[in-house]
Amino acid sequence: MTSSTLTDPLNWIASILMALNGIFGIVCNGLIVYSFTASSSERTSFNLICAYRAVINIIILGWGFLGTFVPLTLLGDSIFPPEYHMVVITSVHSLYVGLQYCEFLVAFNRFCAMYIPLLYPTLFSIKTTFVFITAIFSYRLGKVIYELIKFIPIKCFSYYSSVDLMWVPASGSNCREKYVGVVDGTAIIIGILIAINLATFVKLSLFYKSTELDSRDIKLKMRRNRTMFMQTILQDMAYLIDVIFTFQLSDLFVSRLWTFISGSFIWQCVHSLDGLIMIMFNERFTFLKRSLFTSSSNPSVVQPTNAVGTTTTPTATTRTHPAQVQ
Repeated sequence: MTSSTLTDPLNWIASILMALNGIFGIVCNGLIVYSFTASSSERTSFNLICAYRAVINIIILGWGFLGTFVPLTLLGDSIFPPEYHMVVITSVHSLYVGLQYCEFLVAFNRFCAMYIPLLYPTLFSIKTTFVFITAIFSYRLGKVIYELIKFIPIKCFSYYSSVDLMWVPASGSNCREKYVGVVDGTAIIIGILIAINLATFVKLSLFYKSTELDSRDIKLKMRRNRTMFMQTILQDMAYLIDVIFTFQLSDLFVSRLWTFISGSFIWQCVHSLDGLIMIMFNERFTFLKRSLFTSSSNPSVVQPTNAVGTTTTPTATTRTHPAQVQ
């Protein structure tokens, strides 16, 4: 424990902001997990991915931020040994990358539903979806173990700094390979997501144009899909923006407030907002349904998503089109 952190107003402000944001995010994500486990109607392949995402968000917010970064901010870096810093930061970063893989899985889910609907029940049943997601996070767990075994002996310790109010990469020439290609890898993932989502959106647009609806309904549904599509792209870009802030823009200013915002708070907001957006578009919890999604007597073919970073997709089958996402 250090007196400098306990008497520093910025450390207190940063701790309070991270604590409130973390609690808010855990509550939002917890509601998604509750919805999936408590309601049999919610147990679709799409909602299974949402539930997995919510659990990972809770781990990152609870263990990474509330359980580690907040106490370090208040009590100083030395309350945990450097090995523990390394374990926490490596673990939550690996889970973070796993969430990006989930975005790709959801985008591919929607693509298959629109372009190869006959194969969709096989490719994205509850069981196969469970296998896909379990494989993703099993691989990420293996990466964590590999990195810890490789870098702890050579003391490549990433750590959270109560001075900079952000996590700091390990220094030294023997540690550089640990961070090679992080930004480029995220950019590639985002690029693939945009391409898949664009293809899905084009298919949805063509479907509306070929469907016999009055012009008012067509315009209303297309306007709604364009709005949700732009929201989806912005949500996908949030991960890339976060990585750019962490690895590139955090050195733009020397202000401790800036390093906190760019290195910690924006990253945390990604996981809190993920849960909030899933609630906003969840059929059971949404408070936007009446104002935004129920605007005509005919049900929309496309329903809002339940997860950040996905295209607008239907959640139940209809008789008007076979390519529906379940």
